[in-house]
Order: sequence, then structure tokens, then C-alpha cells
Amino acid sequence: MSKVSRAIASLTLLILLIASASATAFQRKRRAQSNPSAQRRAKVRTDSARERREKTFELVWRTVNEENFDPTFGGVNWTAVYSRYSTRVARTASDQELYILLQQMLNEIPQSHFAIIPPENIPRIRVKRTQALKAEGQRDEAGEDVALGDEETESDNAVATQMLNGIGVDVRLLNGQIVITRVDADSPASRAGLRTGFILKSVDNIPILSVPPSVVIPPELHMRLRQRILVDYLGGEPGTNVNLSYLDEENKEHAVTIRRERLKGTFSQALGNLPPLYTELESKRLEDKIGYIRLTVFTPQLAEKLCAAIKSMHDAPGLVIDLRGNPGGVMGVASGVVGLLTDKTGLIGTLRMRTGSFSIPSFPQRSAYNGPIVVLIDRLSGSTAEVMAAALQETGRAIVVGERSAGEVLGANIIKLPTGALFEYARAGFKTSQGATLEGKGVKPDVEMKLDRNSLLKGEDNQVQEAVRLIKLRKEEAKNRAPDKVEPPPPPPPVAVKAPTVVVTADAEAERGEASSKRDSSFKSSPEADQIMERYIKAIGGREALRRLKNRVSVGVCTYPFQSLTGKVTIYEEAPYKRSMQIEIPNLGTTKVVFDGKRGWTQNSMMGFFEYKGPMLSALRREFDFYKIVKYRELYSEIIYRGAFDSSDGKVDVLEVVTSDGSRDELHFDTKTGLLIYGDGEKLGDYRQVGDVKIPFLQTILVGGMEIKIQLSEVTHNTTISDEAFAEPHSCFTGQ
Repeated sequence: MSKVSRAIASLTLLILLIASASATAFQRKRRAQSNPSAQRRAKVRTDSARERREKTFELVWRTVNEENFDPTFGGVNWTAVYSRYSTRVARTASDQELYILLQQMLNEIPQSHFAIIPPENIPRIRVKRTQALKAEGQRDEAGEDVALGDEETESDNAVATQMLNGIGVDVRLLNGQIVITRVDADSPASRAGLRTGFILKSVDNIPILSVPPSVVIPPELHMRLRQRILVDYLGGEPGTNVNLSYLDEENKEHAVTIRRERLKGTFSQALGNLPPLYTELESKRLEDKIGYIRLTVFTPQLAEKLCAAIKSMHDAPGLVIDLRGNPGGVMGVASGVVGLLTDKTGLIGTLRMRTGSFSIPSFPQRSAYNGPIVVLIDRLSGSTAEVMAAALQETGRAIVVGERSAGEVLGANIIKLPTGALFEYARAGFKTSQGATLEGKGVKPDVEMKLDRNSLLKGEDNQVQEAVRLIKLRKEEAKNRAPDKVEPPPPPPPVAVKAPTVVVTADAEAERGEASSKRDSSFKSSPEADQIMERYIKAIGGREALRRLKNRVSVGVCTYPFQSLTGKVTIYEEAPYKRSMQIEIPNLGTTKVVFDGKRGWTQNSMMGFFEYKGPMLSALRREFDFYKIVKYRELYSEIIYRGAFDSSDGKVDVLEVVTSDGSRDELHFDTKTGLLIYGDGEKLGDYRQVGDVKIPFLQTILVGGMEIKIQLSEVTHNTTISDEAFAEPHSCFTGQ
């Protein structure tokens, strides 16, 4: 496989690398609560329960041992940790006790993003037809848990219910007190008279204890506290009441009863082992038409909405992006958002994994917003929110205002354990484009400013006000720098008459290149190399059979090495150079890689649209030549026979091929069959007869030590392919 294919594979893999750390904040930060029914069941369990816990322990320890991005485990002797904890597993009397033990073991490694999420803390939802069944007195025994995305679904357990319903407020710990920092318009809280700046004192007669201002609360505990109040205390069944006591602007205590309602947000759809996440997206105009966008978590379902929100601000004199309280999410979404805010290709940062490193790009999108930007962060901004803030800050594209972020950035993966719990573990380290490490440090704002209760009591947000002030200041500075008078340009110099430039189409250029290469006697090879190539051509059907083919449509499944993700893959190929590969992953979106013979691009529903230019186009044309197998003398400048070697796939003949631009690939051919089984990072196998030719139905792409498998199920030749297969998709990112 050429470097072109590897580059494309790397991009699609990066799109799927999920920085879900802290995105499951509520589920993983809930304390272990006693479950009477679970305890009763535990009493009658046999040794199978003990075996299940032992398997769970072994899986957790082994996963960290084999997959943690840092093989030194932060200086911790992980083998010694196993010895200390393995003997304690048999003494656990319940799954809940095991989870506490596992969390203690994981906490020995000085990293964020290690968490055990008990089954009862995982949001589940069910299609709303259960309402009709309940009305008829029936149970939905066969009902399937699905992802909650709109009003047609309902929560299926207490966790989802509490997250989805409440009174419509947000809170922060300010000067040791739990202060209301946002009240949604027309919410139960607003109608009950609650205002920003009010201090919560108790919920349902449970006192909310204050913390001495001198005590520094780490972000982790601050996150837990906020979630405990918003979800455990204020969340609940819609229509039920919650009793509050609070202090008003004069610090007078009041009591109020508020009825819970369905909140404005929605649940994202489950992605692999990543549970549904409660999400909110707010877009509005502030004073002087300055734009304001607030999002609570980065999910694939928000990508198009975020794009539309940003593009709706095209005429705004400035834009405030509020990431306060945003714990993270899918990193590809942040890459796409950055592309909507800049006109330069750049890097978000680098993920360091045990098997290699991946640079995370951002591609400028069409009609990107070019006005001044301020990003708001606080101690609860984590993971992807920190990555995005740092990327915009380092490039000078945005001013960051607020408090230092959480410093919980590590990329994470989630697997399901034998007990039904989920295990979230660090999969990748992260460094910004300038080499800064955010883990444990966070993003330092350009303007450090804490929320102020006095401002909140006035109905003001001092951090938002500072953002507006900075935007106005930038606009004023830009205005003052502008020249008062624009001088007309000098007359153009005399122009020498030149021959007109001829634009050569892809097809014409290919024909010219083919004819030229046939006349070019510089091709170098050897009898051994020619024999191997000709044997390969004969093994897959021969020159005449291959030349009779005009197009090919392949359908199969693409499997990724994490999060249990699979997607449908459809590949369209048409002579001489057209190729389109589309990968559709449920709840994540679609990635489309296209070369139409003239233009090449990648379109992803999260990261947006990227068009290939310059040398990459020539490389795409060479890589996607429909007849490249029989045109090897024209496509390569040299083929070198390196010999026969033993490999994990058996004995192979190895050729090194060199292109005209000097790039080199290595090809391995099975000495028994003559078939190509490896090509510079791609394994080929499961050859099947399709008409007169053999096609590899299994492709394994090796990227950064990880494998992406494409298993085809159907291949059709000389069929009808719509022009739509090679056309730009319609989306907010493409502007179509």
C-alpha cells in the first residue's frame, strides 16, 4: 500500500480516536451506592459470581498492562500492584465492593481517566412505545435499549431520568458556597423566582455544606460536587417536586417547592462502549450583535449543528465560545470546529499512544469565521474542551478568559467488563502543537478571572462581559490600524507576451504520461522482479481479463481497533482513475474519500472537508489507477528484487518499487501462489474469484501499530455507478 493510502487511513483513524475522558463524568464520578436488591441477589450467588469478579479484575489489570500509553505507568510497579490487589478479590462480597477495590488499584497510577462505571450508573433509554404498552398494562419484554436522541425516546433507568429532567439551573462552588450561575429562560427555576447569584442551602431537607474559602478543591472533586447537586439532588422524574432553601441577594433564606420538567438538552447516541451523554447547545447574540455559542459536551451529533451555529455568526463583530463546565467528548468534533474558525491548516496537537504517535490536524473550512474570538473556560473544562481552547490560544486565533482548566486531557477508551460495568482507561497522552503538556496543568487563560457572585446577582456574567470588552477592544484596535485613505495601486508594469498556459485535464495528462512512459527507457528492473510481477498478474486472472474490467463496486465491513467500532464500507472504482470510499459508522457519521480523476478530497461529518492539492493529486492518480497492476512499468521508475524471506505469512518474494518522485514501497508475494499479500503497511488476503479475476476480500491496514480491517462481502464488476458516488456531499461544512 502506498503512502497515500496510509495517509488516508491515518486520517480516518484519527477521526475515530475518541477523547472521551471526563465526557462520562456523571457516570464515573457517582459514588458507589448500596443497592439492597443487588445485595440480596449477592447472597444467593454461587462461585460463578466470584469467578466473574476474578475475570473482571484480571481484565482490568491486563488491559492497563498491555494498552496504557505509558509503559512505565508513571513510575508505578504495576506487577507489584497486581500482587497486592489480586489476593483481595476473593474477599469481595459483591460487585460493588469489587468496583471500589478496582478503583483503588487504578488510583495508584498518577493519571486521570481511569474509572469503573457500575452498570446502575450507565444511562439507558428505550423507544417510547413503552408508554403505549404501559397504558395497556403490558410490559415491553423484548424492548431494546437504544440511544436517546429526541422526544420520541424516554429514559429507561434512574440515571438517564435524573440527567434528562430537572429545574433548569447550573451551579458552581464560589467562595465555599454552592451558587446558581445560570438559570434557563422559562424553566421551572426561573418561574419559581430563582436567580443567578442565589446560594443553595438545602435540597429536600438535605443540607448543602459550605467549604471554607481557604480550602482548595481540586477539579475532580468540583466536578463530582456539581454533578451530585444537578443530577442526584435536582434531577428526577418529571412532574415530581423538589424542595429547596436558598439565600437571596440580601442573604435572606427562602424555601420553595419546584416541579421538575424535561430539560432542553438531549442525549447523544451511544458510540461503541461510550454511553449516551446529556448535551446542550445554545446559540444567541449578545450586545452589539456579538455572537455567543455554548456547548456542554463534544458529540458527533452536534457537529453539523455547531457548524450551522458558527456560520450563522458570519456577520458578527466577534464570537464568544463558552466551554465552561464542558468535560470533553469526541476530539474529531473539536478539530472540525477549529477548522471553521481559521483559514490555515494546522495541528490541534499530538496523541502519544503505546504503538505510536498521531498528529491531529485541523483543516480550514469554506467560509470560515474570521472575526475576533474569545473562549471561556473554567476548572470544569476538561479533555477535548481543553484541547480546543489550547489550539485556538496557541495560534493566536482566540483569547482565553476564565480560570485554569481541569488538566484532564488524556485520550480514553471504554470496554465492557464481565460484571456488566464499564472500564474507562487512558489510551493516549497528549501534547499541544507547541509541545505543551496539559495533563495535570490545564490551559492557563490569557485573562484569569473568576465568576463573581455580585455580578451574578445583578444578572450579569463578569466573564462574558470581559469577553465582550476584549472583542470590542480588538475591533477598535483594528479600526485604528486601518489606513485613513487607500491610495490607488500604481500602474502595472509592461507585460511581456507569453504563450498561453494550457490546463491539462486529468485524463489528458494521464494519457500523455502513459505514452511518455512507454517511450521512456529509464525504467529499471531485473528478470527476477519482472517474473514475480508477471506471475502475479497471471495469478489474479491475466492482462486481458483485467483490461476487460471498466469499474468495480465493493461492499463490506470496516473494523477499528478500539471502542468496538465497525462501519459499513462501500468502494467505487472506475477506469481510468476514479475512486470513492465511504465508511458509515452508526452514531458517529460518514467519512468519504474521493478522487474523481481531477480533484481529490476527504469529507467527514465531524472534521469537515479537506481537498488535496499539488503533489498529493499526482500521488492519488497513480495510486487509484484502475489498471495499475498491468501498468507497473509505467507507474514505477524502478523495481528491485530483494530476495525470498520467511515471514509470519509464510515464505515471500520481496520487491521494492520506486516511483518517479522517489517514494518507495515494499511488496511481498506468496512464493506458492504468486499473490500479493503485503504492500507497504497493508496486508491482503482471502482472495476470491469474481468472474475472471481474483480479488482480495480482506485488507488489513497497519497504522501506528494498530490494525484497521476491511472485510468485503460483495464485489461486482462492470456495473452502473452513479455520478453521485464521486460528487461532493451536501453538508454545512461544504457549504452545499
